[in-house]
Amino acid sequence: MNFTPRRTLGLVLGLLFLALLVTAIALSIAQLGQGLISPLSLVWIGLLLLALPLVLLVINRLYGLVTARYRVDRDGLYVRWGMSYEQIPLDLISEVRPPRESDAASEGDPRRPRIGIWWPGCVVGRSKGGEVDFFTTTKPLLVIRTTSGRALAISPPDAEAFQAAILSATRMGSLEAIPEQSVRADFLVARVWKDRLARSLIVAGLVIPLLLLGALVIMAPSLPELVPFGFGPTGQPTPLAPPGRLLLLPMIAGLIWIADLVLGAWFFGNDSDHPVAYALWGTAIVAGALLAGATWKLLSA
Repeated sequence: MNFTPRRTLGLVLGLLFLALLVTAIALSIAQLGQGLISPLSLVWIGLLLLALPLVLLVINRLYGLVTARYRVDRDGLYVRWGMSYEQIPLDLISEVRPPRESDAASEGDPRRPRIGIWWPGCVVGRSKGGEVDFFTTTKPLLVIRTTSGRALAISPPDAEAFQAAILSATRMGSLEAIPEQSVRADFLVARVWKDRLARSLIVAGLVIPLLLLGALVIMAPSLPELVPFGFGPTGQPTPLAPPGRLLLLPMIAGLIWIADLVLGAWFFGNDSDHPVAYALWGTAIVAGALLAGATWKLLSA
């Protein structure tokens, strides 16, 4: 039996946060493309660097909400939440009950996590001591404990129907023994970082736009009021623009790096697609080098 948590509130708030972050990114890019390079430029760069990873995080949380499912059969309980997956054999479940205020003594607030990024309607994370993993949206909440010492907080739309489904499946007996599994998105991050080639490509792709950005900031006092930004049909630099617009080039390189990082990590999850992931991460290096070369060409024109 499948149970889908209520997720309207979480999706609405998540999309609102995403819209605000995208607006902040667009405003930062617009400001960096207009004025001179100055200390204020560092503020817009900082806002951009802060908003970009938050956009990825919010998108990941929204993906989790869209895919959120709880399933119960005669063999076990299964929780799917984005790239996270829980599989618990029914014979390991010791209790299924609503959270109690008395739980706060050992676990902190039993209604929400202390570790993780979440918002109302999308409550994902862990309790302060790591005793409970939360995969919830709105009330009613249920805490599932296992004989192995783990605990999950979930929010099926009908708590009584969910508890009845667990009881009914347990009485019918298991058809096939299944292992206990707990998969998190960070397992993929760990796999990528342990791969020497992947780590080298990712770091190199990030270093290039950062070096280009740093070089432009250092050179700012010596730059003229107008610099070439672009090339004409004959290859001559044109037209003239404020030097602040050159900051768009490392920003573009950074955006390419982020896009290739995410896509590459997606492909890296499948062993047969590792070459595709390496190619994507290598593309970020090539793009960054080309943009750095274009910047040097424009400034030396």
